[in-house]
Amino acid sequence: MKKRQPTEYAYASARIRALENRMVGRERMERLLESRDGDEVMERLAEYGLAPREGAETREAVLSSALRAAYDEVEASAPDPALFRFFRYPYDCNNLKAAVKCAVRGISASDLLFDFGTVPADEVEPLLREGKLHKFPPAMAAAVPVARELYDKTGDPRRIDTALDRACFEDMLAVARGDDTLSSWLRARVDLTNILMTVRILRMNLGETGVGFLAESLLPGGTLPAEALTASCREGEERLWALVQSTVYHGLLRVEGDPRPLSALERAADDLYMEQVRRDAKTPFGVPVVAGYLVGWEMAVKNIRIILAAKDAGLSPSVLRERIRLSYV
Repeated sequence: MKKRQPTEYAYASARIRALENRMVGRERMERLLESRDGDEVMERLAEYGLAPREGAETREAVLSSALRAAYDEVEASAPDPALFRFFRYPYDCNNLKAAVKCAVRGISASDLLFDFGTVPADEVEPLLREGKLHKFPPAMAAAVPVARELYDKTGDPRRIDTALDRACFEDMLAVARGDDTLSSWLRARVDLTNILMTVRILRMNLGETGVGFLAESLLPGGTLPAEALTASCREGEERLWALVQSTVYHGLLRVEGDPRPLSALERAADDLYMEQVRRDAKTPFGVPVVAGYLVGWEMAVKNIRIILAAKDAGLSPSVLRERIRLSYV
């Protein structure tokens, strides 16, 4: 893929900067936090242009529409839209995992599929049944029979997830190599995901079984060696903490010397990633401006889902503020 100069993104960057004003950022998120309940959250989203006032659509349909619009806008504005298509790959991965698991059980996966992967949702199951996987990104296509074989041998559906998740990141990394900033963002996502997986397995005290599962699950392409992470899983959280001390992740695992609870750790990882994206996207124009818009919408939708779930559970705004991630704008 041809590497373009930042100036070639002048139009796309100007267009995206204008669209950022419509995003659900910090101020709008604060209003959502203060809503009485989930219905009022949806009413306020309608004011922001995210939902019809009549409430004819489901909550998830509204959020999916917002994401789909963001992806469509980027691909319509960017001079090389193919560079940004890898942001859709996780949805392809989700769809394949759901379709494979449902095929094993002999049921339809239609209600579990997202319709803004690179392969239309209504084509996923027919393509899987017919073995015509060439429309999917190549590593994921190759991983489908591997995932099914692993499941057949073990009866463990997690093997489907691990095989396809690893393949998804292989496909994403292959495209992201076309831009240095996107590559650095993806490496950070891999590192943060791998750190979180290591901590989860450590705290489950699974012993060598956990070490083996971690070795199978670690994503490729990060800066932290897989061997060091599996060693941390075997030797304890102190080893993991020592591993990240000389990296940009040094403040992630602990606060004032105490280990973060897992939920707080997940939030801290999301915030650290968003800080990197926001920092890189401060450039006047270029790939980071356009890609940052996508990352920003993904995080906004994640925050809205957190708010809706918390409102349904009757949680107070003060408790909810501890769960909300850093906003892009």
